[in-house]
Amino acid sequence: MMQNLYLKRNERKINVLYPTGGNKNVLRTVQGVKLRSGTGPSGKFITVQESNGQIRSLSINKCVASL
Repeated sequence: MMQNLYLKRNERKINVLYPTGGNKNVLRTVQGVKLRSGTGPSGKFITVQESNGQIRSLSINKCVASL
């Protein structure tokens, strides 16, 4: 499922759950537009621009499908 998020085309809306602070067991909803995807030393990631204008990089390994 999250592999589909990596392959999703840029400028598409996404809605995923991601750990607060990147490593906690508390999830927050990330809604926004996918800007790009890539592969770094820690694995695959996507860059998302949220509706409030913030740009975040999210690790695909940590993303959880939203219900």
